Amino acid sequence: MAPGGSSLFGVAAPRLEDDRLLAGRGRFVADLVLPGMVEAAFVRSEVPHALIRGVDSEAARSSPGVRAVFSGAEAGMSPVPDAMPWVRAVRHVPLARDRVRYAGCPLAVVVAEDRYLAEDAAELVDVDLDPLPTVDTADDALAPDAPRLYPDWDDNLLLHIAPENPEVDAAFETHRTISGSYTTNRCSAAPLEPRGVVAEYRDERLTVWTSTQAAFVVRTMLSQVLGLPEREIRVITPDVGGGFGQKNEIYPEEYVVPWLAMRLGRPVRWIEDRREHLTAAGHARDVRVDLDAAVRADGTIAALRGRVLSDLGSGEMFPAGFGPSLVAVGSLCGPYRIPHQCVRVQAAVTNKTPLGGYRGFGAPEATFAIERLVDKIAREMDLDRVELRRRMLLDPEDLPYETASGARVDSGSHRAAFDRAVEIGERMLEEERERDPGALLGVGCATYIEGVAASAFSITGSWSGQDSADVRFDADGGVTVGVGISAMGQGSRTMVATMVAEELALPLDRVRVVMGDTDTAPFGLGSWASRSAIVAGGAVARAAEALRGKGTEIAAHLLEAAPEDVELAEGAFRVRGSPGSEVPWERVAKTALTRTFELPPGMPPGLDARTSYEPPGMDHAPRPDGKMNAAANYTNSSHAAVVRVDAETGQVRVLRYAAVHDCGRVINPLTVAGQIHGGVAQGIGSAVYEHLPHAEGQPLATTFMEYLLPTAREIPPIDTEEFCSPAPETPFGVKGAGEAGIIGPPAAIAGAVERALAPLAPVDVTAVPLTPSVVRGLIEEARS
Repeated sequence: MAPGGSSLFGVAAPRLEDDRLLAGRGRFVADLVLPGMVEAAFVRSEVPHALIRGVDSEAARSSPGVRAVFSGAEAGMSPVPDAMPWVRAVRHVPLARDRVRYAGCPLAVVVAEDRYLAEDAAELVDVDLDPLPTVDTADDALAPDAPRLYPDWDDNLLLHIAPENPEVDAAFETHRTISGSYTTNRCSAAPLEPRGVVAEYRDERLTVWTSTQAAFVVRTMLSQVLGLPEREIRVITPDVGGGFGQKNEIYPEEYVVPWLAMRLGRPVRWIEDRREHLTAAGHARDVRVDLDAAVRADGTIAALRGRVLSDLGSGEMFPAGFGPSLVAVGSLCGPYRIPHQCVRVQAAVTNKTPLGGYRGFGAPEATFAIERLVDKIAREMDLDRVELRRRMLLDPEDLPYETASGARVDSGSHRAAFDRAVEIGERMLEEERERDPGALLGVGCATYIEGVAASAFSITGSWSGQDSADVRFDADGGVTVGVGISAMGQGSRTMVATMVAEELALPLDRVRVVMGDTDTAPFGLGSWASRSAIVAGGAVARAAEALRGKGTEIAAHLLEAAPEDVELAEGAFRVRGSPGSEVPWERVAKTALTRTFELPPGMPPGLDARTSYEPPGMDHAPRPDGKMNAAANYTNSSHAAVVRVDAETGQVRVLRYAAVHDCGRVINPLTVAGQIHGGVAQGIGSAVYEHLPHAEGQPLATTFMEYLLPTAREIPPIDTEEFCSPAPETPFGVKGAGEAGIIGPPAAIAGAVERALAPLAPVDVTAVPLTPSVVRGLIEEARS
């Protein structure tokens, strides 16, 4: 607790978890060593599409140190459930049995005394594959004569949503149409720690350690695929070296390794290498947004129509990879007053690694599309791009506001944040011009809203948006709090401890946080969609309210005062107007837990509370009008990027960056700044460097030699500013900060590149990443 009983919120306190991690005392999946443990290695298809004729593992079984080899036909696991009736059933199994649909698909698994022996033996497994024609892109998948990835489907669409809106049709009959098509290419989250699983089956109970963002979801899926009751499964997430949504998927290896532990009676470990990660862990983005805008005479948009077309890869992923496309549709209007939209979704399967989640989850793709289209409208109508945005931006008096997709925006600083970002961007540009007057420099801006704490029902068919907290006092006045969210480097322990200390008027060092263990933490859905502060905060606030109430009654009894005359401050209960009388939490806890004879008559012992919380106002399915408010609240942000372009080589260098952000009430400014900086760095990677190309189904970037990640050298100075517009309906007034940093860079950088190249040629940037070859192509195309 801060000195003088002041709020802990807004204090830039060091994170509680950092000392242990920086000192090398972190414990990750790869650090786990159990007695008798063996290692697994997977045999993966080198062919993107084929029928499986047979798997010969005799040579591998006789290899030194090998304990077992299993093919898909020999592994007795149920298919992963298809829980969503609104999408086609995939019925994928953890080890392929009849057909492979992407290069990297697991076909068999080898278990040996160590990883090296397992890898050697895996190379001896002879797989007989009968190649089939490949489907290389989403456009190819839509062709009438395209090969079918799933023979019982009549096309290659996992999901197709085709809404109708007469008001949109009327707008296009009245106004001018300006169109564009915008592509965000395939990339990977690439966390520092790849995936890993350790499993042990002992005393008829399965324990699984896995690098995941959602331990309870993993437990449920293991129960359904392995046929064990959930109570007989314990899932633990050790330290997680980055998740970014990619570890919010449930992967084949997370089923196979526990099955092996049950089958062999020995602990089994599998640790992913980087090649496996780039070919078998969920890919991201790979979306094209085709948009038409009905444009009024002043350039403002009366309606949007179009299509979001995503390349899902093989579609063999849970949760399925169509979710970002739904979020993209809901994010297209951003903070603009665009009254109507009608956008269909086509999610096609192809012979690539399955698409999954990645930080931003559709919002970067939508923001790139609408911001590029707004710039195009300004260019074609000879309008100032900044002033055009100002004409459409939400004003404070517009709030609360429902967007054309159904999002209910109840607070924010949309215009103020945008104006500030533009001001910073122009200043940065002038400073760079003074520093390098002959360079091709440009500044671009982007503004958007981000839905936080979203419902999971539309992408899982099972879970909605709830979470829990378990807060209990020890007899010495210390507190242990268990929460259902997960830690993956984002400072969750510090955040939860701060909220508990704030609510109970305790010092931070009196709070211990437990998470990531289905045996010791209460039920929760994990950490994704920037949800942790809202859902954990809501549950913590309810539990703390119950504890304050009981603590007040106990203290009033001990003080011989009426409960309504007792207040809590600085770790103690006091009678108002009697400064010399107080009962600290230690005395209250000891009374509740040990000296129970001192409790008020009829009060049961104990000082603990378990509560659940689900944000109000969320839609878990579309309303009758097709609209949907799928998130608890909406963060807003505006970004500005200054770039230098080398016209000869096509190289784009991001020189300066600014993010003006509003996530409601800030709990810890250091944590928020860290989230924004990390997100911007990843967004720069997506905008300029990172790409996972394929040719005839074969991945062309399978190591960091080909998959280009930005380093500290490529990340510029990042200025961050916080506007604080507390959310009126969320606990503590918080929103979310985990994903906002990554949403703006592709749009802002694309606009900056266009401006930088304007003296040479009028280029139209419609795709990212802006690699040197892409930029050179834009210049040559414009000149020709």
